[in-house]
Amino acid sequence: MRSNPVKKEFRKLQSFVMPRSIPAIRMINWILKFTTYLTKTDRNVEIQKKTVTTRDGAKIAIDIFSPMNSTRILPCLVYFPGGGFMMSMTPAHKRNADIIVSRLECKVILVSYRLAPKHLFPTALFDAVDAYKDICARADELGIDPLRIAIGGDSSGGSLTAGVALMMRQENGPRPILQLMLYPALGQVSLNVRSRRKFSDAPVFNTKVLAFINHIVYHNGYFGLKQYAFPLTQESFIDLPPAYIETAEYDCLHGDGIRYAEVLKDAGIAVMLVETKGTYHGYDTVMTSPVVQQCMHQRLARLKAAFGITENENMKVVGA
Repeated sequence: MRSNPVKKEFRKLQSFVMPRSIPAIRMINWILKFTTYLTKTDRNVEIQKKTVTTRDGAKIAIDIFSPMNSTRILPCLVYFPGGGFMMSMTPAHKRNADIIVSRLECKVILVSYRLAPKHLFPTALFDAVDAYKDICARADELGIDPLRIAIGGDSSGGSLTAGVALMMRQENGPRPILQLMLYPALGQVSLNVRSRRKFSDAPVFNTKVLAFINHIVYHNGYFGLKQYAFPLTQESFIDLPPAYIETAEYDCLHGDGIRYAEVLKDAGIAVMLVETKGTYHGYDTVMTSPVVQQCMHQRLARLKAAFGITENENMKVVGA
């Protein structure tokens, strides 16, 4: 299959690749926390900080983005920010949450699950599951419609999205109404897909970085949970929520999203697959790109449909 040229607006990403160094990642995390804190939101969006108590007694932060002064019960997207299970949320995560809330009049909750190398697998997975279940249990308190809760994430957050959906099926827990996944990481380094072999040295994120992450995060083993660490190793994909999946073209994870869409479709699950062209992993950090703006429009439309938002609830037009 012929590749598309990298679009001009994404060439600025060519100078960055996630470091394979713990000290470097720690320094980047310090910068990310500072810049994310300084990132402003729409004046019609407010952020409330709360905590979730996990199964081991730890408290993790959740940031709740809501329409300013809203008293209505609203649908909600519970979102797990990506970063290789090692990097903090970014300004782009905050801006994307802000856009979704301001356009759809819903809530978005960003979950700050604990990171490696201090916290290895399955801590992030359990944090994500515990946060989701806690939010569902506290829906009335949080002003959320418990029947309209979606989950989502990018990269490693996409892995957590699939993991939460699978665990809720296993436990017969509250079922999310949608999996929203952006360039998700769903298989092992050895996953037999072309993108693993082709993009071992790609900018932003590549197979070598993926191998480094897996060596760190799964250092202590899988504890019988490998099918949740790598959702594509599951034997069955029936009875899972519908999915919206985006992939990046020049990304070692491109095949993960394609393969997940295929196995879901084979299981009779509704899937919307968006294969972006001329893009690198993390393309949606370039928010002025027409590609990214079109993707956001499609995400909003899919969320609107999942939430059952009617015209009377007034989804605002992107760019308004």
